[in-house]
Amino acid sequence: MRQKRKGLAMNLRFILIGIQLVMMWGLLALPSRAYQLSPEHSGMMHGSEVAQASPEDQAKLEADKRFSEFNHHFAGIFVLLVGLLALLEPHIISRVPTARYLWSAFFFIPGIYLFFFSDPESWPFGGQTLQYVVTQNLQVLQHKIFSLILLGLAVVEYLRASYRLKSWWANWLFPAMAAAGAGLLLVHSPQAHIGGIGESAHLAMQNVEHQHINFAVAGFGVAVTKALTDTKRFHPTLMRYLFSLCLVSLGVLLILYTE
Repeated sequence: MRQKRKGLAMNLRFILIGIQLVMMWGLLALPSRAYQLSPEHSGMMHGSEVAQASPEDQAKLEADKRFSEFNHHFAGIFVLLVGLLALLEPHIISRVPTARYLWSAFFFIPGIYLFFFSDPESWPFGGQTLQYVVTQNLQVLQHKIFSLILLGLAVVEYLRASYRLKSWWANWLFPAMAAAGAGLLLVHSPQAHIGGIGESAHLAMQNVEHQHINFAVAGFGVAVTKALTDTKRFHPTLMRYLFSLCLVSLGVLLILYTE
């Protein structure tokens, strides 16, 4: 009994340390981002260049905004499906064993879509080369990394479903990639999503910034609860439910995303 209590205390300590690190990371990231979003900094960036956008430019900005929102909503639908699958998996797998491969499919589909179609102006189908994307277009590069994380999760879940992942370190692949995606969200520039200028663009950037921070918090929750679920170090059943809740929350946030 004493050993069990000691182990429980140790697990709780690790969880608290992880939460504190996430909060510290977020707090350290916010000041520089707040500076970037401040009206004064916005004014320094634009200066006397502030002008009314032409109808053609405004129409393009609106089309780009709608397309960006669609990309988030599309990914959110599949994240939501993964969350529901995680919640219902014990009941579904007992009836339809092959349903365990749905995990891989739900990550593979949005991963492929985002990799090839999220930025049509860039590589591989657009005019921007891969070298240009890597060296000059941080927005598109980040989107490609997000898509590779989704595809990596698809591979991990396929190997897990086919019982090919048996090493102890395999339990950390999903949490590590989820944490990497959440961390990337903290440095994902809102200016990449907003093309306008002036006060309305500043408010829109703040809106995008807040939503991405919410995505990151939910993503870190996914990483922590998945690690605790797979390693079975702290109430695996409870952690599985919390893991599902974090995924569902992230999916809903993505589906409700606006610019």
